[in-house]
Amino acid sequence: MKVEIGQKIQEVFEAKGMKLTDFADELGTVRQNVYRIFKKRHLDTGLLLKISQVLDHNFFQYYVEMQQGESIEQKQEISQLKMEALEQHRQLYLAKKEIEYLRKIIKLMEEKAELIQQFDGDVIAQ
Repeated sequence: MKVEIGQKIQEVFEAKGMKLTDFADELGTVRQNVYRIFKKRHLDTGLLLKISQVLDHNFFQYYVEMQQGESIEQKQEISQLKMEALEQHRQLYLAKKEIEYLRKIIKLMEEKAELIQQFDGDVIAQ
């Protein structure tokens, strides 16, 4: 898994709601260079440290996660899938209970229909 660091920086930048000119000023550069940063796959660690400080976000974590094999996004996705699986399991359990209940109702209705037929037969016979 490769880290698209420029894309991550842009996502955090947009989430912070910071103005592009303010961001560029704090980095000591111009707007045009900020756009270039957003397209970069790799950055000098000094620049990445400065961006981390300005945006108050640890961009180095994405490289650590890459080494560990799972990113935060992957862990969140796994967690979400587990929650969805638990919900599906719960719904399946409830559906099985409902089917069991409906089968009991059907059996009772069949018994009632049989009793009604017997009663009608007895009434006609009299």
